[in-house]
Amino acid sequence: MLPLRLQTIRWVVLFLLLSLTAQAQRIPSARRQRRLQAIEADSLIDTRRGPYTLVVTAGGGLSYYSTHLGVPQTIDEPHLSRFGTPSSLRVMWYPDHRLRVGLETGWTTMYSYRGKVAGDNTHVYVSAVPILVVFSMPLGWLTGTDRSVARRMAITAGTGLYVNHSRLDYQGTVMSNTNSLGWMAAASYTYPIGRRFRIAGELKWFDAVAVENAAFTAELQLVWRAFSW
Repeated sequence: MLPLRLQTIRWVVLFLLLSLTAQAQRIPSARRQRRLQAIEADSLIDTRRGPYTLVVTAGGGLSYYSTHLGVPQTIDEPHLSRFGTPSSLRVMWYPDHRLRVGLETGWTTMYSYRGKVAGDNTHVYVSAVPILVVFSMPLGWLTGTDRSVARRMAITAGTGLYVNHSRLDYQGTVMSNTNSLGWMAAASYTYPIGRRFRIAGELKWFDAVAVENAAFTAELQLVWRAFSW
């Protein structure tokens, strides 16, 4: 009887050892499976992109012609004006990272002057139409919310073509256009007034390099978040 009991106890102990070994093997396997599931979930989150937004900005304000202006000596009693009323239209793509890209155009007054030539009135008016590729970046792109001051501020720069338009009224009207490469730099502050609308103030420098026309502008703008996906 004793050997039979010892053999039974031996089989029971062997069965328990095998059960514990199998359970110990299943625990690391379950942990590895949960770890793999977590990695897969993280990778799905990381590969998800967006949101993207198409933003339209329109504005206007006051411009000041800021470079040297030479009035012909043949003009008597000249009256010079460096101020104008520019307008702008910008369409920007806001991706899910900090650099934004878009196009800008508008109408920028450069200068005008009037006087007399041989007793007849004369008037010269010069303006420019910018056609620019622009890039913009908010100052507070890493931290902050839509209410933080840094998040609402942005810097913008662009380059492209300026179509310079001049008009001369003297015993008739003569108009001409001159194309020039140039650039633009700006700083803006945007304030939310709704879910899809913002108002912004922007200080901007236009420079048509080839014809040496440059103007400083201050604009009030309406920002419309037209479409998001």
